[in-house]
Amino acid sequence: MKILNSFFIWLELVGLGVWVGGMLTVGALVAPTVFNTVKPIEMAGEAMSLVFRRFNGGLVYVCIVLVVLGFLGKGWLGRSRGARLWIEGALATVMVLTGLYIGAILGPRMQELRQIRLADPSNGSAVAEFDRGHRTSETLFSVNLLLGLAVLWMNSRPSIGANRKET
Repeated sequence: MKILNSFFIWLELVGLGVWVGGMLTVGALVAPTVFNTVKPIEMAGEAMSLVFRRFNGGLVYVCIVLVVLGFLGKGWLGRSRGARLWIEGALATVMVLTGLYIGAILGPRMQELRQIRLADPSNGSAVAEFDRGHRTSETLFSVNLLLGLAVLWMNSRPSIGANRKET
C-alpha cells in the first residue's frame, strides 16, 4: 500500500508541477517575449491566443486529471486525513474549477470576442468586453498560479519535516 500511496502522491505532484510550471512559462516567459518581438500586435495576439487555447484547453485538462486522481488516491490510502488534507483539497478544488472555467468558458468566449474585434475594430462593446475578459483571465490565471504554488508547498511540507528529523 505504501508504494501505491507514493504513486498517487507522485501523480499529483506531476500534474501540479506541469500545470504550475506551464503557467510560469507561459505567463512570465512566452507572453512577454511574443508581445515584445512579434509585430503587428494582432499577430502577437493570434500567437498567444493559440498558446493559451492549447495550454488551457488541452494540457490543463490532463493536469487536472492527474491532480484529482493523485489527490483522491493519496487521501484514500494515506495516513494524513486531518485539516491539512482538507485545506489542500479545498485549494486544489478551487484551482481545478478555475482551470475548467478558464479552459471551457472564458477561453472560447475570449476567442470569439477576439474574432469579432478583428472583423470590426469599431465595435466598442466587443472591445470593452474583450478587455474585461482579458483582465478577468489574467486575474484567474494569477490566482491559479498562487493556488498551485500553495498546494505544491503543502505537499513539500512532510518531506521537509522528514529531512529535518534525519539531520
